[in-house]
Amino acid sequence: MEKYDVIIIGAGPGGMTAAIYAVRANLKTVMLEKAAPGGKMLSTWEVENYAGLGKVSGFDISEKMFNHTQELGVEYKYGDIANIVDKGEYKEVIDSSGNVYQAKTVIIGSGTVPRSLGVEGESKLNGRGISWCAVCDGAFFKGKDVVVVGGGNSAIEEAVYLSSMVNKITVVNILDTLQADPKAIDQANATGKISYKLGYEINSFNGDTKLESVTITNAKTKEVEEITTDGAFIFIGHIPETTFAKELGITDKWGYIKTDEKMETSVPGIFGIGDVIVKQLRQIVTASSDGAIAAQAAAKYIEEHK
Repeated sequence: MEKYDVIIIGAGPGGMTAAIYAVRANLKTVMLEKAAPGGKMLSTWEVENYAGLGKVSGFDISEKMFNHTQELGVEYKYGDIANIVDKGEYKEVIDSSGNVYQAKTVIIGSGTVPRSLGVEGESKLNGRGISWCAVCDGAFFKGKDVVVVGGGNSAIEEAVYLSSMVNKITVVNILDTLQADPKAIDQANATGKISYKLGYEINSFNGDTKLESVTITNAKTKEVEEITTDGAFIFIGHIPETTFAKELGITDKWGYIKTDEKMETSVPGIFGIGDVIVKQLRQIVTASSDGAIAAQAAAKYIEEHK
């Protein structure tokens, strides 16, 4: 069994920042990640609100952050976490392959996954015209018509990104208004390729072997329409990845981890950071801030429990 001072679950901006601060505090540190380092940053086309970087792609930020961790000697391993066991003075982290890691502290930065609509045809046509990542799959729809589901910043910003390659975009939102920032909406309108179906809900995704159309219903009039489309991109929020922490009793009813201002949970030695915690603003910069705070708090916890 491998033993550490700090185990960090997740290599998003929060996890990578925590790793940098932890290793600089001379703590034996490992980051466990089940995908590529960067988290949702990897699928973010453009970032322009991280101070000092100007306009940059999410991939570039991810690469720079990860390279920074490696320059400092942070250990990085693949790990799809299945469970965390609190043993008091130490914690055990078990991955889906049965590997067990032991540490004095654990920082959870596992992030979130896209929320599904749960309507007819969604599972069947997943990857056959339905996607949750415009950056990943947008190129497959060059010159074609697509539907974007959602009305927040993610939906509208991804619609703007798609407008550079697709023919036409129909944004479908269950609310009568868009929730995106005015600047994002202005950018969307300026493309000349985006139309809106506001106050409509998705009934079904239709097609045998690939997506052919989307059936929508007006939430007020109950009028049903069918939109012929080649693709659909869904951006309706996220679900926290915390099933492995359920037995610890540190989450709220939606699965988000509850922490204090030091990122500490109700279990001593276990911390939460980034999008996976209860918070007002989920951004790269706030996740990074969480990571720095958690690493310092973990270092203090270890010092106090020698």
